[in-house]
Amino acid sequence: MPLEVREIRATALGEAEAYLSTSYCDHRLAPQDRTGAVDFRHRCVQFSGSGFNFLQYGHEVTISSRFEDFYMLEMPVSGGVDIAFGTETIRSEAGKALILSPGPKFQSRWRRGTRQWMLQIDRRLVEERLAAISRRRGGGNPVFNPVIDLASRHGRQLASVLSAFSEMLADDAFSEAPQAVDAALGSVVDQLLGNVAFTSAASVVPERLHVSPRHVKQAMDALRSRYAERLLMPVIAGEIGVSERALYEGFRTYYQRTPHEILTRIRMEAARRLIRDEGLCAAEAARRVGIHHLGRFSATYRQAFGVLPSADIRRDH
Repeated sequence: MPLEVREIRATALGEAEAYLSTSYCDHRLAPQDRTGAVDFRHRCVQFSGSGFNFLQYGHEVTISSRFEDFYMLEMPVSGGVDIAFGTETIRSEAGKALILSPGPKFQSRWRRGTRQWMLQIDRRLVEERLAAISRRRGGGNPVFNPVIDLASRHGRQLASVLSAFSEMLADDAFSEAPQAVDAALGSVVDQLLGNVAFTSAASVVPERLHVSPRHVKQAMDALRSRYAERLLMPVIAGEIGVSERALYEGFRTYYQRTPHEILTRIRMEAARRLIRDEGLCAAEAARRVGIHHLGRFSATYRQAFGVLPSADIRRDH
């Protein structure tokens, strides 16, 4: 079945907002200069519940939205976007793409002159590929670490596929190769699942489907098994026979987080189990997972789960 390329242009912000809300999901657009004038252009092709898009607003615009049924892989052609996504503030720019996952509300600020390629990926496709690759059921939708370094190996491969999509969109070649489009989309999903760390189900600790280098795996195992101890990263690095710099670079490359950030998430997850399953108070749960500053623990807990420890106690007990 031929794939149809659609295009719309608008100069009124309200028209762009209505179009995006009707075609994709609820959008709230606010111009920075409050004139409501934009140079909106959207060119897209839909296929198999997914789609490839070129989008620009022309002016600086703030967008409030939420994805429920799809992921969005964004790569700036020019400019960039600042996004408050869940508990994080992230930024796309030259050399950095973003993968936004279904669920968390977000607010993004498109800088003036920003133009982006945006690959919309059906949520069901990602869930099916995750189940097939990991050979497990009921994993739910993965929430990816959002920033992708386009200088990395998998970043370059993703950029290459998006570039090929853009060339097809430019000359309407999608209608000639629907099977090739589906194959390219599957390749993108496999690249994301294999190379970008993600959380799934109720966990806040990132995981990877592809095996990490030996020193990263050893360090990760140490963090998971000894999180209640007073762990120092120079000591962990020495125990596994690498430099502290190599340890940090490994975690940045394969988890997009520092070892300390991963350790904090492991501790928060363990503390939540103690609070919910055993009914411990926040102070005792914090002590058992190796955190001795209650105020810092409560703030970090809320950042991770959206509620204070006391709210979890009241809800479950």
